[in-house]
Amino acid sequence: MKVTLLGSGTSQGIPVPLCKCRVCTSTDTRDRRLRCSALVETAGLSLLIDTSIDFRQQVLRSKVQRIDAVLQTHHHFDHLFGLDDIRAFSNAQQASIDFYTSPQCEPEIMRRFGYAFGEHNLKWGLPALKMHVVDAPFVIEKNGQRVEVTPIDVGHGNIVIYGYRIGNFAYLTDCKTIPAHSYARLQGLDVLVIDCLRLTPHPTHACLSETLSYIEHIQPRKAVLIHMSHEVGHAELEAMLPEHIRVGYDEMEIILD
Repeated sequence: MKVTLLGSGTSQGIPVPLCKCRVCTSTDTRDRRLRCSALVETAGLSLLIDTSIDFRQQVLRSKVQRIDAVLQTHHHFDHLFGLDDIRAFSNAQQASIDFYTSPQCEPEIMRRFGYAFGEHNLKWGLPALKMHVVDAPFVIEKNGQRVEVTPIDVGHGNIVIYGYRIGNFAYLTDCKTIPAHSYARLQGLDVLVIDCLRLTPHPTHACLSETLSYIEHIQPRKAVLIHMSHEVGHAELEAMLPEHIRVGYDEMEIILD
């Protein structure tokens, strides 16, 4: 399995327009962060986590050649509003792309992008997606390949959104709380990618101390922090961490045996 972090930043991205702070003006390329999404390549399939608002720029930069399915965590603009650009992939592949999300998220997606799920979209060159509303582990099967995916409930402010587990890898973005029932689905991980907005508390995202407590509870072999704001620089944050925890950055590749 190879996981590519297509973006590692918070909803504003970094640098933030007009901001002259030390992170926004940093010369460390790891401090330049597009909005969060990831590509998971495993068992011959290419699975996209979130259609970030920077989706078009991300797939061009990382030279993404194929998308077999989309795993949508939630409907907030920074994670969803690049969805229309999926049309390049459905048109090239001449097939609808499977799209998975939660029962809570599906109505908002259909309200904003209902046209992308039309039956005849390939004929007109529109984005062509097939909606799957999931609330339990599911299997993606395509071209003779098979991948099992487990949705993970996490609390993001006053809403519950999805993280996803694929094999011994899990991805938890926009995570403020982890319900007790979700920990059972996070055992035995090789790599956990998890939200860490900043050093100080925030009402809807985990701060560093909260993130570290979740990592301690879950006990993955390795952890990677994502969704950082411009309040934390890459080198500064990584210097605070133990060896098995890394700070994610755009185009970081994570290889799992």
